[in-house]
Amino acid sequence: MRELHLSHGFTILSEFGHNWDHRFYDPNYKLEGNTEIMIALGRTITAAEILAAGRLRTYGMKKVCEDLFRGLKLDAIVSPMLGEKVSTPTKGYRGYGESDTAKVYSTMRYVPLANLLGLPGLSVPIGYEKDTNLPIGFQFLGDAWSEHKLIRLGLQLEQSTIRRQPPAENFYDTLQKFL
Repeated sequence: MRELHLSHGFTILSEFGHNWDHRFYDPNYKLEGNTEIMIALGRTITAAEILAAGRLRTYGMKKVCEDLFRGLKLDAIVSPMLGEKVSTPTKGYRGYGESDTAKVYSTMRYVPLANLLGLPGLSVPIGYEKDTNLPIGFQFLGDAWSEHKLIRLGLQLEQSTIRRQPPAENFYDTLQKFL
């Protein structure tokens, strides 16, 4: 599992480093210090390392799909939605962003498996944090083409656990203008 997390990290870091390259060298564009470090690190990843990450992805897909879903006849793998509580952003983060790679990795540690392997995943809220009103919940990971099973499981869990609440005050609905 650790190897799959590293493979995912290399892939994301490489893409991040190369896609933000133009901002990295623009003296008029202010980046947060940790972001500059991540861009610089991403730019050092070699083609051989990316190829190795891709091979690990293929191996991971085979192991997870064949051994777990088909071998054990699982409909879903269930994990917490987040690895830890989301922290409050530091003051002034809206001006230049905020980057805390260790915190992001710790918080999102259950996400890479679905993300890297391209398997369907579904996050289902089961309650709300008392002090922030942010949702807490479970994440379902399914076999390829099993979205219908995840939706059925998620709906049953959500209906049996919580009453829907309006989004937190810092929520911005990006789809509202299209509805």
